[in-house]
Amino acid sequence: MVLIITLNPSVDLLYFEPTFRLGVHNRFQNSTIMAAGKGINCSRALSYLGEKVTSLSLVGGLTGEFFKKHLENEIFESLYIPIQAETRHSITIMHDDNVHTEIVEAGPKVCPEMKKVIFDKILKIVTEKNIEIISLNGSVHSDDEHFYNDLVNFLRKCTAPGTKILADFSRTALQQIVHHATSFPDFIKPNIEEFCQLTGLSFNNKQEVLDYIKENPLPIPYTLVSCGEEGAVAQFSGQLYDVTAPTIDLVNPTGSGDATVAGAIYAFKHRLPDEEVIRYAIASGTANAMENGVGIARREIVDHLLDRVVIEKIE
Repeated sequence: MVLIITLNPSVDLLYFEPTFRLGVHNRFQNSTIMAAGKGINCSRALSYLGEKVTSLSLVGGLTGEFFKKHLENEIFESLYIPIQAETRHSITIMHDDNVHTEIVEAGPKVCPEMKKVIFDKILKIVTEKNIEIISLNGSVHSDDEHFYNDLVNFLRKCTAPGTKILADFSRTALQQIVHHATSFPDFIKPNIEEFCQLTGLSFNNKQEVLDYIKENPLPIPYTLVSCGEEGAVAQFSGQLYDVTAPTIDLVNPTGSGDATVAGAIYAFKHRLPDEEVIRYAIASGTANAMENGVGIARREIVDHLLDRVVIEKIE
């Protein structure tokens, strides 16, 4: 069983417009409204791949009720931890030949008392549902910069050996989990911008990322750095890979990173070889980018894309 945790979900408003200008009145067509957040998108994509998923989210206020109502039609199981503050909103505008603009609220803050509630709830679910894979997706709005480090340590102590832990978050949380953790997750998936934040360096293309990791291996067993249209760089089990994604007609990239994580979870769940984990991850992320919606990895599309993912070992 798979548990996907979203500690800062959102209600997303998606707009597709030919142009968008700052400082003036913009009149848009009606938005597409979705219950989202990185873990929700990942849960949806993994469900499209045919896996049973339990999603755990932190929700509050009227927006939280709206969020829960929207998830009633999803095919994955949704569990919630209530919080007093309002669940956040996120606005995505696709405009001017696939320029991608986002406006994202910070979301409700997690206090120390709520941290214990969250840990206890996760342990209860893991124990009752025999969870094999846990994915920590997205930010947590907390003054505690060690929040995710503490959660991974907690999970390592409380779960069975061999439980896979995936971490899909960025900024300080990612820096802490890579550079200062006593227990590591099994998998991370920064994009190239997040990899710049992680290292404190500037990378302009996939080759620069590849050259850096070759000289500076990361401590995470499975690291996948997505590089947009260029594909990705993977460091899996000590082996470095140059990955080229299939060429597609881009519709909407929002949620592609989350679908990439879903593809990796699917492959881990089925105990596939490392190169197949990469293949499913990239194919799932690519499939999502071909859709108007968010967190959509249709199985037939993913299967069609698998053989078009080019993976080259780097010695």
